[in-house]
Amino acid sequence: MFRPPAKPHYTPISRRRFLQLGGGMAASMGAGSVVVGLNSMIVSRPVQAQSSEEAKWKQFAGSKLVFMSENTPPSFAIRDNLQEFFDLTGIEVEILTDGLPTVQQKIGVDLRGGKADFQLNYVQDKPIGSPFADFYEDLTKYTQDDSLPQDLDGYEEGAWFDNFLTACGVYYEPGRIVAFPYDCAVACTFYRQDVFEKLSPAFEAEHNYRMEFTKDTTWKNVQDFAAFCTKARNDGDKEVPFGYGQHHGTFAWTTQLDIQRMMFAHGQWNDFNIDDKLGSKTPGPTNWGDEQSVLIMEKYKDQADVSHPDNLANGTLELNTAYAAGDVAMQVQYHEFAASVEDEANSRAAGGRTAYAVCPKGEQDWIIGDGPAVNGCNCGIGGIGINSAADEDLKKAAYLFASWSVSKSTQLNVLKKLGGTPTRPSVLEEPDVKAARERPTDMPNALTFDAVYDHGIKDPHFVLGPKIPEANEYHNIILTEVQRCLSGDTDPEEACNEIKVQVDDLNEV
Repeated sequence: MFRPPAKPHYTPISRRRFLQLGGGMAASMGAGSVVVGLNSMIVSRPVQAQSSEEAKWKQFAGSKLVFMSENTPPSFAIRDNLQEFFDLTGIEVEILTDGLPTVQQKIGVDLRGGKADFQLNYVQDKPIGSPFADFYEDLTKYTQDDSLPQDLDGYEEGAWFDNFLTACGVYYEPGRIVAFPYDCAVACTFYRQDVFEKLSPAFEAEHNYRMEFTKDTTWKNVQDFAAFCTKARNDGDKEVPFGYGQHHGTFAWTTQLDIQRMMFAHGQWNDFNIDDKLGSKTPGPTNWGDEQSVLIMEKYKDQADVSHPDNLANGTLELNTAYAAGDVAMQVQYHEFAASVEDEANSRAAGGRTAYAVCPKGEQDWIIGDGPAVNGCNCGIGGIGINSAADEDLKKAAYLFASWSVSKSTQLNVLKKLGGTPTRPSVLEEPDVKAARERPTDMPNALTFDAVYDHGIKDPHFVLGPKIPEANEYHNIILTEVQRCLSGDTDPEEACNEIKVQVDDLNEV
């Protein structure tokens, strides 16, 4: 027997908008179901703080949400496991995935248009969170709502790995949380241990130190290693990979992250004199153009000269493909890529050939002043946030999905199925995850956990920023001027000065 929704909510739409959404779509949902966005609808049943946990989870049964996300392992794994969430809540979730630049554009149009077609968003810290933070709901209003089920692990800073909540969820002012840490891509060093062992005797005879990677291996050492490998390759030994690969290509953010690691490692140099983790809407003049930035730009170009010949064309994905194909001996890569590198069916770097270490340390002789040499490590922390323009009950339903998607049990499931990247430290306390950190392992990403979670994300090594409203424009300036320098169109000093002029103009300094 048909039972109409007890409390339907809807946002009226014009005929033109109705046709844009697909004409007969609402009719196909059944009587009593009303569209409130792109394929979404909301049905609610009243609950109180004293209601059972089951009632709190089921209060929006019959509703449908839309989540726009980057095509990352957690989104694929969760999409394949949505039946569990549906069984728990009765809520249907449509997960739309695409590459991050496309996701950023679609989310930006939706947020600024105030339509909330995508009630749930993938909030990548700088490309999405920094420019759009004001368009997201403050999640603390829901974490304190007794009518909603709450995660026993909590949502405060200590419930996540160091710096993660601030990285993707807090922008420009403390206290307001706009996203929960959903997944992460933290940088660490992937290197061909078998190649190092093969070349170390000859390398040591020439350089008077071993070819090995430790927490004290510096960027100067990396350049020595890279030059040695690349020379052997160019001299005709095709079994030796090119020494190194940088992140360039067309995705500007990864180029900015790549040079930022080397910059920060040397004296903790930063782009602006602001709170790096909180960010600023008024960052002031940039530090680009100072002596330290010019010196490290020179070293960055030296490194490029001994890298893979397609260095300027290799973005993050292309670089990892080259590494897996056996063409690169070292890459500073994001730890989520270990799963593909360890795939013996598709990677020549699998089967124990790859070792994982922290990011290279700064070379003391390359530091101007008395700043420390650190293992400069950065990341992209993807959060899950809720569009503040959505209907209030729709936002509450979205909160249920956001909370479930970042729970320990969901993250553990994603790690086991697709090689996810947990954001809750409680996941790493599971006995099978602890065991997976050593070979042989059925969770290859766990091989990186020492380099990433135990060292790289901790202060003083971790650098995040710049979190500024014009983050994407800033990334494009870095991409253009760094690549011009590496290709020989400008020298390092000219490149750094040109970055300063453009960035200060961007921020109206």
